[in-house]
Amino acid sequence: MYPVLFTLFGYPVHTYAVAIAMGFVVGIWHSARYGERVGLDRDMILDLCWWLIVSGLIGSRIAFIVVEWDQYYLPCVDMAQFNALYPDKAITEPDCTRLLRFWNGGLVFYGGVIGAMVTTVWFVRREKISGWPVADALVPYLALGQFFGRLGCLAAGCCWGAPFNSTWGIEFPRRSMPWAAHVEEGLIDVTAQHSATIHAVQLYDSLVGLALFALLVWVRQRKRYHGQVLVYWMFLYPFARGTIELIRGDAERGFLTEITVPWINELLGYPAGTVNFLSTSQFISLCMMSVAVGVTVVQRRRRRAQGPVAVPLSDG
Repeated sequence: MYPVLFTLFGYPVHTYAVAIAMGFVVGIWHSARYGERVGLDRDMILDLCWWLIVSGLIGSRIAFIVVEWDQYYLPCVDMAQFNALYPDKAITEPDCTRLLRFWNGGLVFYGGVIGAMVTTVWFVRREKISGWPVADALVPYLALGQFFGRLGCLAAGCCWGAPFNSTWGIEFPRRSMPWAAHVEEGLIDVTAQHSATIHAVQLYDSLVGLALFALLVWVRQRKRYHGQVLVYWMFLYPFARGTIELIRGDAERGFLTEITVPWINELLGYPAGTVNFLSTSQFISLCMMSVAVGVTVVQRRRRRAQGPVAVPLSDG
C-alpha cells in the first residue's frame, strides 16, 4: 500500500490518481495511433476520448456515491446522524467536498464503463458515423486502463479481498481500509499492526486486464465483423469480474440480494452462511454477458444469411 506517490509544492500526489491518469494517457495515445492506421479521423478519436474521460470519471463517481450514499450525503447535510452511524469516522463540521475527492478512491469501474458507453452512442450519432469500428479501436485500451486502475486500487488500499490464509496472500498496514474493516469484523485486535491476510484481488483484476488487452488486440486483428472486439470484452471481462467478486472482502460494493451457495463457501474455505451472490457488479456482469451472447447470436445468423462479409478496417 502506497497511497501518496510524492508531494508537489506541499500537496500530496496520490498514487491512485496517477495510475488512473496513466491509463487514460496510454489508452488515448494508442487509440489515436490505431484509429489513423485503419482510416478513422485522429482528431475525432481525440475528441471522443476527451468526452470519455469526463463521462467515465463522472459515471464511476456517481455509481460509487449511489452505493455509498450515507457516506457522502450525511456528512454534508446531517453531521449528527453520520457521526452516530459511523463513530470511527466522526467529523466536527459539515463536509460536502468528499463528493469530489475521487483521488482518495471511490470510483466504480462499471459506472465509468456505462457512462462511457452512453457518451459514445451520443458522440457517434452526433458525428453520423458507425460506432462499431470506433469501439474496435478503443475497447482494448479499456482493458489496459483496467490494468493501471487496479494497481491504483492496490496502492490506495480499496477494493480489497477476502481473508486468505496463504503465503501468497497480502496484508495492509494499520489504519488502512482493510485493517479498519477487519477490526470491526473482529478478525484482528485494534492493536494489530496490519490487517488479516487477504486475497490480492486488485492484482488479480489488474492481471486480468492485461491478459484481456492482449487477447482483444489478437481478436481485433482477426475479427469477422465490426464490434466483435466489444462483444468479446462484454462477455470476458464481466465473467472474470463476477468470479473475482466471490473473493472480494469489501462490503461497500453492495448486494442487490443475498444468495448463499454452500459448496462455494466450502471450496473457498468461507464460514457457512457467507453471501456469494448477487453483488451490484455481479448483476451488471450478468446483464452485459447476456447482451454479448445476444449480439453474437444475431451476428452469426446474419453472416449465415449474407455469406462472408469483408471487414475493411483491420490492424493490417
